[in-house]
Amino acid sequence: MDKKIYWANALFSEADRKFNEVSVARVRAAGYTVFLPQEAFSKDADPTNEEIFRVDTEELQSCDLVVACLDQFPEDTGVACEIGVAYGTNIPVIGLYTDIRKNRTGPGRMYKNQYVLGAIEVNGEIVSSVDELLKTLPKYI
Repeated sequence: MDKKIYWANALFSEADRKFNEVSVARVRAAGYTVFLPQEAFSKDADPTNEEIFRVDTEELQSCDLVVACLDQFPEDTGVACEIGVAYGTNIPVIGLYTDIRKNRTGPGRMYKNQYVLGAIEVNGEIVSSVDELLKTLPKYI
């Protein structure tokens, strides 16, 4: 496949980095090329804000699809920005929202910003698992 996916998620905690590694490995095993921002710089690198912005934005704008992980509360601000860049570049976004609280109806329901969700849904959709993501990818790339 010549199509490239940009993986947008928080990447600073050990848990987030591991989730990214495991999930992206599954997507790559399905034959897709994936840019994972946490792989862009070595672990001991100390990139500037501008370097991070430039590298990630160039990669994002060269992709055919963005997968945006929505499990953070509130949504990770970098992910929200990447969703906005994708929308502005007319790149489809699949939101990956695995948090079990999304199904709750009472006060324990996980709130997501409707503006951010709208930016996804106008040219993409939201899925609930990596399995569902893998089934959905062919619709977009």
